[in-house]
Amino acid sequence: MLALGIDIGSSTTKVVLVEIDGGHLCEVASSASVTPGDVPGLVDVIARRCRQLVGPGITVAAVGVASMAETGAAIGADGEALTDLLRWDAGLGAEDAAAMADLAPAVFARSGVRLSAKTPLTTWRWLARERPEVWARMACWLSVADVVAHALTGERVTDHTLAGRTGGYRLAAPGEPPTSVFDGELLALAGLEPTRLPRVAGPYESAGRVTAAAAARTGLTEGVPVVVAGHDHQVASWAAGMREPGDVADSLGTAEAVLSVVGERPVLEDVRRQGMSLVRSVGGVHDALLAGTSSAGAMLQHWLSTIPEDHREDVLTRAASSLAEAPGPTGAAVEPYLRGRQTPRPDPHARPGNPPAHWSWEEQARAVVEGICYQARWMIESQGDPRRVAVIGGGRLPELWTALKRASLPWPISLVRAGEPVATGAALLALVRSGHLGDPAVAIRTAPTLDVVPQPMPVGDPHGRSYAAFLARIGA
Repeated sequence: MLALGIDIGSSTTKVVLVEIDGGHLCEVASSASVTPGDVPGLVDVIARRCRQLVGPGITVAAVGVASMAETGAAIGADGEALTDLLRWDAGLGAEDAAAMADLAPAVFARSGVRLSAKTPLTTWRWLARERPEVWARMACWLSVADVVAHALTGERVTDHTLAGRTGGYRLAAPGEPPTSVFDGELLALAGLEPTRLPRVAGPYESAGRVTAAAAARTGLTEGVPVVVAGHDHQVASWAAGMREPGDVADSLGTAEAVLSVVGERPVLEDVRRQGMSLVRSVGGVHDALLAGTSSAGAMLQHWLSTIPEDHREDVLTRAASSLAEAPGPTGAAVEPYLRGRQTPRPDPHARPGNPPAHWSWEEQARAVVEGICYQARWMIESQGDPRRVAVIGGGRLPELWTALKRASLPWPISLVRAGEPVATGAALLALVRSGHLGDPAVAIRTAPTLDVVPQPMPVGDPHGRSYAAFLARIGA
């Protein structure tokens, strides 16, 4: 059985053809492009990538779309985009987030979302103030995954994991399922009516089916079910099998996100003060804590930019080899804060450190990546005591990074080796929600997982003292 998965990331858009044979899941083929900044460009890129993968004789059973969160566009009554993609990293809502600071605790208590420059609730206020002509014509706001689903099906539908990142969607009470509509009281803070937002599909629902027009553009078969899989980090976490309380997904890339599934709801104000968010996980049953840092892979690239480009790959390779020979910590883990620290102890003034200048490049690389790993360990510890951790990053991560993850995290960990974990997870979730893998309510808990490889536990906690010194140095 074949399915197509789409992952619209901050930098790159990936489309993957996935096959499930019995309980085995594998990526058959994939294609990637730079993520366009406008809706027509994005729709065109995805149509071309679909045609590339879905050739004659290839029929997919379902299509899943996942994406970055807090990014979307204003859509007119005729279905045409009125804006480019208004991205999470554009900072459009900074002024409004500051103006709403007194409301932040109440908004968090209702939505689980921290008000910030990237929150769509503040972006909507910016749009109404700065572009009133667009605001007046906007029939609907769609998150970026919803934009693609709309192009494929003609339906205006989102997923609860994306709705839950907007600041305009109520976090369901413990034991309640996610609601199908946005929250009128929260939306009123931006002067927005619920009718101008999409329907929120339930955890076991599809968004719609491929239209004849979309089939002609993409090569997909008319009538194939399309699923808004949801927030990229959440989708990859679920696909890696992190679905029950005590499960933690550490999703690596330019930024890093830690998602911990929890059994009991924590005190919301404590979560907010720690700089984290509370979300409902993909299955719609369990809450999850979401912590993030924008300076993970970005911090490594920042340091790599200080050495000649033609040496960078070799330096990382040699650093990984030196770690195998001498696995202990350097004792000089570098603070990884290019743009302040979001969590666990928010500090917008935190700054990046530097490795000792007299060290070799290989030693400096190890110290930089140690700091990145220690920051992630701190985020995980702040969310509770995990029973297991899945490290998700695909095959593009330097071996130095994954090796230090194995050495520095004192819990059972697994590495997810799938090349495109988000897109593959979106394809798998599409098969689940469209009923191709049996009862969706059962399959969402038991579906196959990505290429997850358990790693041996280090003896003792070799990085424990170095990690404690790192925390002391940053004032944790």
